[in-house]
This record gives sequence, C-alpha cells and structure tokens, in this order.
Amino acid sequence: MSETIRTDVLIVGAGPAGLIAAAWMAQTGVKAMLIDQKSHQTQCGRADGLESRTLEILDSFGLADRVWAEANHTVEIALWGVTVDGKLQRQSVTANSKPGWSRFHESTLGQAKVEEYLMEYVRGRDSVDVRRETAPTSLEIDYNTIDDHSTFPIRMNLENVAPRLKPHFNDMKNPGSDTSSETHSDDSGYAGVGTVVEAKYLVGCDGAHSWVRKQLGLRLEGENSSDSWGVLDIIPLTNFPDIRKRFIVKSKYGSLMMIPRERKLVRVYVELPANVAMRYREEQDGEILMGQVEKIMQPYTMRTKHIDWSTIYTVGQRVCRKIGLHNRIFLAGDAIHTHSPKAGQGMNVSMQDTFNLGWKLASVIRGALHPQILETYQQERLPVAERLIALDKRICRGMCSRRNADGETFHGAFDEDHKRALEEENSSASGLAVIYQPNLLVTSVAHHQTTNLRIGARIPSMLIINQSDAQPRHLQHILPSTGEWSLIIFGGDIADPRQMQRLNHLEETLCHPESIIQRLNNHASAMRRDSAFVRIYLIHCAERLRIELHDLPAVFRPWTEDNGVDYSRVWVDEKAYHHAGGGQLYKSFGIGPEGCMVLLRPDQHLSFLSDMDDGKGLERFLTSITPEESHQSATFQDL
Repeated sequence: MSETIRTDVLIVGAGPAGLIAAAWMAQTGVKAMLIDQKSHQTQCGRADGLESRTLEILDSFGLADRVWAEANHTVEIALWGVTVDGKLQRQSVTANSKPGWSRFHESTLGQAKVEEYLMEYVRGRDSVDVRRETAPTSLEIDYNTIDDHSTFPIRMNLENVAPRLKPHFNDMKNPGSDTSSETHSDDSGYAGVGTVVEAKYLVGCDGAHSWVRKQLGLRLEGENSSDSWGVLDIIPLTNFPDIRKRFIVKSKYGSLMMIPRERKLVRVYVELPANVAMRYREEQDGEILMGQVEKIMQPYTMRTKHIDWSTIYTVGQRVCRKIGLHNRIFLAGDAIHTHSPKAGQGMNVSMQDTFNLGWKLASVIRGALHPQILETYQQERLPVAERLIALDKRICRGMCSRRNADGETFHGAFDEDHKRALEEENSSASGLAVIYQPNLLVTSVAHHQTTNLRIGARIPSMLIINQSDAQPRHLQHILPSTGEWSLIIFGGDIADPRQMQRLNHLEETLCHPESIIQRLNNHASAMRRDSAFVRIYLIHCAERLRIELHDLPAVFRPWTEDNGVDYSRVWVDEKAYHHAGGGQLYKSFGIGPEGCMVLLRPDQHLSFLSDMDDGKGLERFLTSITPEESHQSATFQDL
C-alpha cells in the first residue's frame, strides 16, 4: 500500500545543484524532500573545478573553510605551443585569475567532497527528508489550483530503485561523461512500496537526461560536434616543469589541458583522434587515453602507475530555454545547460542556479515575498546559461586542432580570442560579474552614483573592521545565507555632526512603527521565530576610535534580554592591525563621505541603491515585492 506525503518543495536529483537547493530549505526551515536514484554520492571523477563565486556561496553556508583547506589552489596557467621545427615551447605563464575579484580564487577538489559537505549540512537540519534509491515514475499537475500558492498542485509517484552496490573509488574507470550526471529512469527495475508526494513546488536537478524536463515536454537545443576528448585523473610521473600549474599544450599531435588537483592528482583533458576514441569506447581502458597523452607531451615523459578514473565525451553545447513553468516547476543545472568541461563551469553554474532559486522559494513559502517574484528565476538565470554556452564554444574552438581539406592539422597557436576566453573564465564568466537586469527584485534606477556598485550585481567583498573589537572581516563574510535581506548604510564620515544628524534621521525613518521594514520584520518573525526580513548594518569611514558604539542610533546596536548587545552590526572602513587590505572600501566602491545605502537580496546581489535620505524610495520598493498582509499596520506576535 502506498503512502502519501505532502511537502513544500520536492527536489529531484542530489547532485551539487539539488544539494544547494536543499541547503536553502534546510537553512530556512522549509519542509522539503530530496530524492535521488543513486544509493550514494559521487565517488570519483566528474566535476572538480570550484570558481571564486562558488566558494563565496559555500562560505555563506559556513562550508568554504573545509573546502578551501582541502582543495588545490590553481594560481598560474601556462600555455605551451610548438616552434617552427615542431618542438614544444612554453609561450607564457600568467595568473590563472585576476587578483581583486574575490577573496577566493579558482581551486580544484573532487565533486565527491563538495557533495559530502553539502549533504552533511542538509542532514544536520530536520526540515529536509532525504531519500536515496528513489526514482519518479509519474508526474501530474493540477492546473485548476496552480495559481493558488497555498495549494499542492504537483503530484509525483515515487518508487524504490533496486539497490546497487556502492562502487569502490578505484574500480570506477568509466562511470559516464560529465554531461550525464544522472542515470536515466524508466518504468522498469523498481522494487518496494511506492510513495505519492504532493508538493507546492518542484525543482528538477536531475542532470542532462532530466526525467523532469522530459515529462514537461521540454528539450535541450544545440548541437554536438564530432570532436572527442578523453578525461583522466592520474598521479603523473613526469619531468614536465609546469605539472603543478594549470597548463594547455597544443602540439603537432593534438591538444590537452591539465589541472592540478588535491593529493598530487591532476585532471587531464586530451584531444582524441577518431580511431583512438573508437578504441576507447570499445575497450573502456584508460591506458588508451594515456597513450595519447604521452604522445602529445613528448619529448617530456608523462607516465602513471594508476588511473583513478577515465571517461570520454564529444564536444557539444545545448541549452533548455524554458526553465520555469507557472512559478511552480523549475529546472536547474545540467537539466538546462550542458557543454564541455573545459571551461570548468558546469558544477559552478549549476550551484549558482539553485543559489538564486532557493531563497526565492523559501521566501514565498514563508509568506515574506509575493509568488510573482519567482518569475525572476528564468529572467536571471537563462541569460547566464546562454553566456556559458557561448564561452564554452570559444574555449573549445581555441582548444580543438584545426585541419585543412587535405586533413593536415594546424597546431601550436593560441589566438587572441582563446586567450581572452581563458581570462574571462575565472573572472567575469565565473559568476563574479553576473549582473541581473531590472525586474521585480532589481530596481531599474540607482538613486545614488558610485563608481563600482551596480544594481543587479553581487556586492564586491572588501576587508572591514568591527567597530567594537577591531576584528577584520570580509564584507561578504558578515552576510551569511539565512534568507534575510541586508540593508547596508554606508554612513560616510559620521564624526562630522551633520553626517551623524543624517544617520539619526534615517533611524527615525527605519524604526517608525509604521515603516515597511518594521512591519516586514514583525511579519517574518511570525513566519519563523528569530528570523527577520531585513538585517541592518552600518559601515562608516570615520576614525574608529573617535566613535563610541553607544553613541550610535540604537538600530545599529540591537539588544535582547538573552544576548545583550549585537556587536556585529557596525563596521569601519579602516586598516586592520594584522591584515593587509583594509581601509579601501569607500575608495574602491566609489562612495563619497556623504555615504549611501544599499539593499542586498539574500544572494548578496544589489536590489536597491540610493542616498541615505531616500527612505521613501526604499519603502516603495519593498512594498512592491511583499504580500499585502505584511503591509498591515497591526503588529504580528511571534508564534
């Protein structure tokens, strides 16, 4: 006899995208179910590159320190081509990413570890029901109730999948290509009692062969080429001088790229002639790929005593152009964008997809935001997927050898577009420079002019100093992923009495009982104890020792009976005693001594930017995105 379960969010697929979605539900206390056909997490291979923005996201959940400590940090990239007489020669060594974009930079760590830490985080809370060896068999949608977001219009039948033995790490030579992150399900091979799940929202994170996407009648659009590449994880035995750098070799025998990983491992991407690719597909032997690596790397030696993992893929770029339906069903990750792994963006963009979506779902479910804001997921993330596809095409075009009509191959040259694409990969294309265009959650006009703060962009992270104890922190480090918005008042030089007067006037506006922020915070508290809608911070540029915390407006030093003063709300743009980089925020952001204020979404992107005195503008924006019941003047009591 089957059981029927109701949940707010049903997440299909427990890869990186599904786990970030589940992390948001766990953090915000939203009831969710996470299902996956596999009995275990990824064991080896698959994605291993972590971009700066992804590390910032992991840090917002408190996970980056563990990942950063174990990962290999990819600092340099070397380009190797051939001389006129066909010999390999280093052409350049440069930084793998431009300094200053983030406090993190590109690193490599196996997907298995990333999934492990995220799953620990999800299981550490009690709101997410994780079910492995579970596959969907049917999907029904009640279109009569789909516009009423208090209902459960999604009905999915689940079945237990016959358990498969958990493979040993060293036995998995070819678990599939990077674009096949989930085993395709059908109606055969199930065992056990079925479950019916009724959900408000469905998130399909089930890979390139997404079952959810196919049930919706959607497809990936694009083309595959005939170019085949092999992928290996090895510990190299070599005399090549740049083995612990990321490097690309373009030789007369083809191209390859190697990326250093943890535990002396390297990830190898090697271009394959058609006969080598065919032989590998027949024999599934990583030594075949290794033979091509040795050929390209000569006269340097490149051997290994053990191949941890190997696979093969054909180059292709595809995208699904419909990623949200009825503000109820959403696709993310490989279910909406597949491409080659050369740009190192697949896992990263997938996690960034659900980092964008998760807080929006939680906010709607908790009654903090209007359901209409869910439209912004498609508006914001589809352009990112399309730019990813375009970047991957450029990198692949530069990496793949070119042949003339007679079959003669041209090797060894790095054109300028290829170099630019490699530079963009770890900077503007890594998620750091994503700017969401005006929509319900992003105002169209900035009511204050700064040099480097842009509405819709992630706020850059600069070192700031705590007013009370001089502890240094990066700005983003004080903005954890709690589901709360952050109102940052850049108070300017508050040692100036006129600026302090402006700050006091702003407090009167923000703390008035009828202000939208007070009503929203009370409403959010009613939805979930100890959770505000907006947290308010002050970052000033006055000399810290001239300012006393208790002389500042009370809104910046909230006090409770249990915990006393909250000392985490006031910060200073000043040099630190023991850390380099402080005292540069106002200059870097282009903020003058008169200051400004910014409203950050829970994903750290700017929604609103104005002068400190524009309380009415802030009021109008918040009123436009929140439900009418949260605008009522009556005060909600905590549950």
